[in-house]
Amino acid sequence: MHRSSQILTIALVLAVPVALAAAQTGLLRGTVVDANGNPLSGVKVTVTTEQLSSFRRSLTTNNKGSFTLRFQQAQSQYRFDFLFEKSGYQSFTQPIMPSVMHQMRETFVMEASQAQVVERHGDLSSVVTGTSSVAVEAFNAGLDAQREGDLDTARSKLEEATAADPTLAPAHIALAQVLLDQNQYAAAVETADRSLALAGSRADALQVKHRALRALGRKEEAEAVALELEQAEDAVVTARRLYNEGGEAFQADDRDTALARFRRAAELDPSLIDAHHAVATLELANGDHLASANAAERALALGSEDVRTLRVLYDAYDALGRNDELIDIAPRLAAVDPEFGGDKLVEQAAEMWNAGEVERAVRLSRMALAIDPSLAKAYYFLGLDQLSKGNNAEARTALEKFISLAPDDAEAPTATEMLTFID
Repeated sequence: MHRSSQILTIALVLAVPVALAAAQTGLLRGTVVDANGNPLSGVKVTVTTEQLSSFRRSLTTNNKGSFTLRFQQAQSQYRFDFLFEKSGYQSFTQPIMPSVMHQMRETFVMEASQAQVVERHGDLSSVVTGTSSVAVEAFNAGLDAQREGDLDTARSKLEEATAADPTLAPAHIALAQVLLDQNQYAAAVETADRSLALAGSRADALQVKHRALRALGRKEEAEAVALELEQAEDAVVTARRLYNEGGEAFQADDRDTALARFRRAAELDPSLIDAHHAVATLELANGDHLASANAAERALALGSEDVRTLRVLYDAYDALGRNDELIDIAPRLAAVDPEFGGDKLVEQAAEMWNAGEVERAVRLSRMALAIDPSLAKAYYFLGLDQLSKGNNAEARTALEKFISLAPDDAEAPTATEMLTFID
């Protein structure tokens, strides 16, 4: 089965240098829910990765819809594909890059199969007049088989229903979905067209037709249907669909298409945090640091404190040279990323100072102090910088602070000697 409107939280994680113990592991806690937010038990979750063919984990959600999976540090470089399957729901695959730096919590939404959506209207005979009992019985039997995952029987019964009553649009929609699930893409397109001609649920039929055309590689036709679908669907539903298509394009390494889909999803549903995050990540990779920063800021303004978005914004600000914003965001990033502590920033400042990258060392020192004002060595670098600029008063203040906080530091005698030469 294929998914339609579930939101996929794509973990587009940037490579950030980390120094972790070899035995450290990461933990993913996942919850699977339906479109109404109710937990789904008995969902089969299969985890694989192309980079490690021997890796395969099979999990099943408990009565709270939950599952857990641990990752080793060496596996954090891989992208894992999570396949979700449950009878009566649309199967889908979601890529995730694990983290050993923090515990990950993800919620996955499974949508009911298109055929089951049709069934929500109740017994067909109660809502359709002039329909033969043969068509009604075959239609309901087809839905039952589809819900149980018996696609061959479902197809047979739904074909029987459409033959008994060729005007029965819901049966054509359900049959098109089954054909799509069987990878019979050309037949799915034809059947969806018959449903559209009968004035059935236009959005449902267009969704099936669009996915089938994409699977057939008929891109221009698929784009034309996508425009029709955008008019037929609710904007939020369209945004979710485009976001998912962006995820699929990203998996296929088609970054341009992925970015276009994510941008459009964010435009149609400005509250879709994941779309803004995806745009920010891909724009950063493209070197458009301003667009990346703007998208990340929108995601954070919507209430996200996702460590990945904060990292993207940090890197974008850094590339743009927006020092004040870097200092503002440093404490927020440190609050959710254990590897972004003040000590780490001071270590990096020392490396930059020794490499002659004075401006960067000063920037890192200021960020470190924004996180933890007791980091003595940061004051030392600030003092040296102010002294080199002739700002003696500022230099004295910084160096005295360094000495008071770390009188036994190896550089304390040097700082004390420098103070004797400052007016």
